Amino acid sequence: MILFLADGKQIRGDLIKSAVLRSDLAPVPMTLEADIRAGDASLDKLLAEGQKLSISSGDTLHIVKSVRVAERSTQGTREMASFRITALLESCLGVAYVRSRAIIKESAALSAIYKAAGATIKAVDADFPVPRFYCPVGETPTFHVARVLQEEGGVVRWKAGRLQFVRLPDLFKQAPVKTLPDNASDDVDGGFLERHEVPWFFSLDANGAAVFGNREKPRTVRYAPFKDAQRLRNMTRCLVHRKTVRIDYDSRIGAGDLIAFAGGEKLVVVTAAHAFGSGTDDGGASDTYTRLWLGALEE
Repeated sequence: MILFLADGKQIRGDLIKSAVLRSDLAPVPMTLEADIRAGDASLDKLLAEGQKLSISSGDTLHIVKSVRVAERSTQGTREMASFRITALLESCLGVAYVRSRAIIKESAALSAIYKAAGATIKAVDADFPVPRFYCPVGETPTFHVARVLQEEGGVVRWKAGRLQFVRLPDLFKQAPVKTLPDNASDDVDGGFLERHEVPWFFSLDANGAAVFGNREKPRTVRYAPFKDAQRLRNMTRCLVHRKTVRIDYDSRIGAGDLIAFAGGEKLVVVTAAHAFGSGTDDGGASDTYTRLWLGALEE
């Protein structure tokens, strides 16, 4: 994995003990967790909280947590140490902070909501108007953005340096980026839990009459005010985890991509974790791989 510091210099591969770059279908769609060996004072300053790291694709991440960890080994008279860092995608960083001022928007575009929360994205591909958006003081915008996306029946993903909104059914209409054998994954079946964790919703219209979402399956029930039938159905539609697969390292695969299996099944990448381990601590070989969490559409 190639990482660059804020001054443009590449971090030497032997200094990166481990790193995991995650791509998610989440309001902040990219995160980095890394364990980097400490160097001289200039390197240590560039790994502090508030500094920036860049990856080979050109995306910039902001370090939100940096912990210096002392190791038992020494090199000469110098104690060995490393930094355990967590970084979030710089363009969407603002929506991850707890608000000191409320955000209240009506009929505003999703991109306008991101910008109101402090994000620096230029636009959202396939942007849409949000009827109502409220984020009170003391709460985090990401949770409210996720609710808006659920009501709209879609997700956001980071693709080619841009934030994209995609409706869930449209994820399965794209061309697969990779085809895998049927025995290459761990299957996950959770029908019992789905009945408890994927509810159907109902609301009331202006006349006080009940408006229902998708009631075709036995599920728990939730009330959602000020919602029409379409939004109530969208709120039940979701991606359900079906398979987990480990493949050779391939950073080109990201959340929202479609994976095909030899038997004909097609699943969407909910999370892609690209992992790198240098093996320098135990003298072993480096270990690089990509782990994918794949989901199917649940109506």
